[in-house]
Amino acid sequence: PPSLAAHFKYSDMDELLPGKERTLKRDTSLLQEFDNSEDPNLLALYHHLRDRSFDCFNASEYNAQILKYYSANIRVCEVVSRRIRDNDYFLVCLRSEQENANPLCEVAFQCMRQFTGYSMLVKKRCFACHSKTAKKCTGCQCASFCSKECMRAGWKEHRKLCKMVDLSSVNLDKEVMQIGLS
Repeated sequence: PPSLAAHFKYSDMDELLPGKERTLKRDTSLLQEFDNSEDPNLLALYHHLRDRSFDCFNASEYNAQILKYYSANIRVCEVVSRRIRDNDYFLVCLRSEQENANPLCEVAFQCMRQFTGYSMLVKKRCFACHSKTAKKCTGCQCASFCSKECMRAGWKEHRKLCKMVDLSSVNLDKEVMQIGLS
């Protein structure tokens, strides 16, 4: 199938010269592979800026990465719903307060969202038991748990992240966008 391409003015801190054009292409095979996996180690899809490749985090690694972003003054600013086939996801978008430090986001582009900053596509599955019946954490909207028992089991690891996210400054887009894979 033909790829969709878009041209953007892009200034990445040390990787591209300011104003240099860059072409992004949607790679539906990447999203299809991510969507097909039941492996709990493939919970959140992200993009490495330095080596320009996609990879995945498990729940623990995802929590640790968000905390690293916060320590660098990169904050959650949007959480948007996505669906691939019959599976639900949420796109966690983060942005630095320094506008020129926000790169064009590869993951958001793959998920049909134009965004400068950082983002991760997260499967809406329980962070403790990996059940598909999970609901998003009401405290931060950045994690999912299927029951009070699983929330308690994952709370020690999730607590710090949950308390850092200020939902009053986060855009929560509840409209679900279906991502086509063709």
